[in-house]
Amino acid sequence: MLLFIFFTILALAFFYLFIRGPYKQSPLWLMLSAWMIGLGVPQLHLSRLEKDWYPEYWGLVLISLLSFSLGFFVFYYIWEHWPIWNKVKFLVKDTVSVKNLRIVIYVLFAVSLVALYLFYVRAGNFPLLAEDTDVFRFEADEQVPGLINYTAQFARLFIPLSFFLFFFEGFGWRKHWDLVLLSLLGTIALILFASRTQIFFIDLWVMALYLFMRRPNWKQALKFYPVFLLISILVLAAVPLYRQYKSYGTTDYLAGVTAIDSSGYNPFKKALLPIYVGVSFNQQALLHAHEYYETHPIQNGRVTLDPFTNILGLDKLKSDFDLCQIFKCWWNTGTYLFPFVQDFGAKAFYFIPFLMAGILTLLWRYWIDVKNFLSHNLYAYAVFFMVMTIYLSFTVRAEMYLDLFLLLAIYLFVSKTHSYSRV
Repeated sequence: MLLFIFFTILALAFFYLFIRGPYKQSPLWLMLSAWMIGLGVPQLHLSRLEKDWYPEYWGLVLISLLSFSLGFFVFYYIWEHWPIWNKVKFLVKDTVSVKNLRIVIYVLFAVSLVALYLFYVRAGNFPLLAEDTDVFRFEADEQVPGLINYTAQFARLFIPLSFFLFFFEGFGWRKHWDLVLLSLLGTIALILFASRTQIFFIDLWVMALYLFMRRPNWKQALKFYPVFLLISILVLAAVPLYRQYKSYGTTDYLAGVTAIDSSGYNPFKKALLPIYVGVSFNQQALLHAHEYYETHPIQNGRVTLDPFTNILGLDKLKSDFDLCQIFKCWWNTGTYLFPFVQDFGAKAFYFIPFLMAGILTLLWRYWIDVKNFLSHNLYAYAVFFMVMTIYLSFTVRAEMYLDLFLLLAIYLFVSKTHSYSRV
């Protein structure tokens, strides 16, 4: 418990630095804040399945954080002196066409409706409405092609883009009632897929956009964030509770499969249990992956390339590993480092955070210097990525690359090279 309290205090301190400190709103402070949570939560040791962290693993995790910190300062110097975005004209387009952006939002909404219909026809239902939600989610992934699955959840894009317009123009009910309606319908559509991650993705993107675009003082922040968070938390808590009830009735399946004694937990603690399991078991998976690849052949980059080899159908280049041998058959993530440890072994703790710091610092510096549609949304997207580095391996999910491609295409459609103004 003492270690949990210690790391929680550090997480809050680093988050304060992210909001108010030097290198304000930089990836350095946010990544360190997220990883203090990632270090602190597992120290509660709620599960009998969890292996104690031994000195070597502690050392590798701390090396990864030092590597990221070093990478931040190295690339801060590089991007400050050689801002590559100034050499590429299309990256500094700074006029936003409100009309074109509205068209994009409506098109994404229309495509999502068609994809939702196709999903229902092929799968026969939606995960949240199925008799066994958990089983159906995996069955539907096999029955429905990835592109339909992805476009059916386009709300993950058109909701944040709607909020971009709210913040850009100044919110007004008469002016934006249609986008509010689309956002509500999109939220319902996402809830049908019974995924907390999608809702959390939108939450972080929108909250980051508000911080970066509106630059709120404390009074303004206290008006926006608590209300937004309250609604989000209700959804984030309700979805897993309902999903568990539909699949397992009154049996506490998650506590059972993770060997956690939840018999004395009140409803609030039970609602927080999935968060604990997500953070702690990802660290366990990373620890087990490190051990596993000390005695088994590494994947040599194939896991990292899986999103592309899957899309292109290059079966011979796909990774080949058994999750059941690494950790647990039902667990397939282990922080953002997990796939890189599979590819490069313990060396990943040394150089991957350094390179990741370079990319994230690039996005931060680009946003500081340009402040256009693309820089705002890319860095807001990066906020989600940084917070979720302790929760999932997002780099091996094809939707990340599809999201980024669409953001770039939308930027080219809605922007021109003039002053940053409302057109």
